[in-house]
Amino acid sequence: MGTLWRLTEEHPGSPPGRDADLARLVEETLDPDVARQVEALVRRVDELEPEDRERFAGSIDEVQVRSKLWLIRELTQRVDLEGTYVVVLGAWFGILPLLVNLTRRRPPARMICVDIDATAVNLGRRAIGSLYSNIEYAVADAMDLDYGVLANDQSSVLVNTICEHLSDAPEWWARVHPGQLAVLQSNNYDRCRDHVNCVSGVEEMKAQTPMTEVLFEGALRLPIFDRFMLIGHR
Repeated sequence: MGTLWRLTEEHPGSPPGRDADLARLVEETLDPDVARQVEALVRRVDELEPEDRERFAGSIDEVQVRSKLWLIRELTQRVDLEGTYVVVLGAWFGILPLLVNLTRRRPPARMICVDIDATAVNLGRRAIGSLYSNIEYAVADAMDLDYGVLANDQSSVLVNTICEHLSDAPEWWARVHPGQLAVLQSNNYDRCRDHVNCVSGVEEMKAQTPMTEVLFEGALRLPIFDRFMLIGHR
């Protein structure tokens, strides 16, 4: 993913070794199907405007990718994703569903990326959604969604990786129906002005979003800050 991050940052055709780097990346990917997906993704990102390409590159940096791979690893140890319907809140461009498709041989048949930013949704739809039939996009505010629809689908998994962005996490959590399987992530990085609800650790996070059953709780040490995660039932 580090090589992919560098390739997406670079303008098409420069530097001279870029195409060779892409070819090497594809060759080093043991799974031919994954290699084709990676190559198609880079080509699609190449079609973006320079500003959009730079924004996309920021979404696949080390911190973002490690956080999402951690989520995928812990969730798949407890849930068979093949039979699930995944809704990702604050999905940004859809990197989490992308990584699910790249790392799981039998990914969910349907994953929906929800974000309040229409520009991000449109960019994600062009760069990622156009490549995968199981990834959809929707513009919506997490505080306004009808979570009863999810509750009616026993296969649904609600993923919220933006708890630090919610001004009132308990109010949001109260909207989620009891029994809902959910994956929540937050962090302690309070230097970002959009992080209005940082927590000091998992215990504070559990106090804001109490679960009837916790399947996993933990912290991931990252450069600059720590990421916290809960997996369990509302």
